[in-house]
Amino acid sequence: MSDQTLHFTAIRLEQPIGELFVGRIPSDKLAHLAKADIRRITSREVEKMSGIQRGLNSTRVTDIAKYIETVDASFPNAFILNLNSEFLNDAPKEIDNNCGDKTDIFCFEIATNERAFSIIDGQHRLSGFQKADVEVFDLIVAFFIDLPTEDQAYLFSTINVTQQKVNKSLVYDLFDVSETRSPQRTAHLITKALNTDADSPLFRRIKLLGIAPKFGDEVLYKAPLSQGTVASRIVDSISTDPMGDRDTIRRGKEISVSESDIEKGLIFRKFFAEEKDWAILRIIKNYFKAVAESFPDLWEKQDNPLSKTIGYGALMRLLVDAYALGTESNDLSLEYFSQLMAKVKENSDKDNDTPLTFESFPAAGSGETKLYGKLKEWAGLV
Repeated sequence: MSDQTLHFTAIRLEQPIGELFVGRIPSDKLAHLAKADIRRITSREVEKMSGIQRGLNSTRVTDIAKYIETVDASFPNAFILNLNSEFLNDAPKEIDNNCGDKTDIFCFEIATNERAFSIIDGQHRLSGFQKADVEVFDLIVAFFIDLPTEDQAYLFSTINVTQQKVNKSLVYDLFDVSETRSPQRTAHLITKALNTDADSPLFRRIKLLGIAPKFGDEVLYKAPLSQGTVASRIVDSISTDPMGDRDTIRRGKEISVSESDIEKGLIFRKFFAEEKDWAILRIIKNYFKAVAESFPDLWEKQDNPLSKTIGYGALMRLLVDAYALGTESNDLSLEYFSQLMAKVKENSDKDNDTPLTFESFPAAGSGETKLYGKLKEWAGLV
């Protein structure tokens, strides 16, 4: 495609770093115009390094491609690029601006070549478009012309190092304003109910938004679990592709269910597909009420693995095994889970080698997996 030419307009801006332009380029065109400068060794003798970009993360690219294929995908943020002037067929031509402001608008004519632009920020997004099966998608580009490599590297590191990861609890809480049904919204609503229903064994044990609930400077209650932790485990029991399920619902289609869902750990998928979120909530309440009643002291004190994050994670993994066994007799009642947890308690009391302490099950690393293994053993589900 090196003999082809692309025409587009862009607005000129002035910033402390220098002159840059903002314009629109279709995704299929940009895919043939830009290439990431991956940092790599370019000299065997002295291990000289070249390039500014990290290597591509294939999992991230796949996730972005899936998002691009959803019915309401959007990328309102700009790809940040550097235009190599050798691929300009002519100097940018200024266009008359009749809007009454000082914004300069220019017409660009560049040769279609993968080296026309180098990517400063956006390589994973662009690779996602190359992988996705979608129609042409208009993209916003902000680009410099012949920006020195030093400045490109500074921009890349500043953009990526100073970004703060969004709190997972906040992400789930924002599904409260969504009107579209999705695994994330269902998990969020169930998590809120578990924390606010007075009859819930997890009543006031969840930090909504991931922070201690306060009224002024007063901490209302101490909660050992975060909203994001609780909700994400519920999502894992509903879907392996929550974004895809949301898109399916947005398109007016039915959620698929399979006889192998329970084997995959998707114990709540059928209830979600049938819009029986109340059933998911009831089962979780029954299960954790049995835990609380079987381990009243540990559940009350909150200073042990069972009541902390690793305990919740291990118990949710055990719930998959307990659910599979319960469905064989069509019994997921409080009584069923109570009998199971009574067995866990009896066998844990006999196991003097592994008490339910952080010494036996550390909060970091493999503590959750070790605790899950012991709970499963004590329950006789091995």
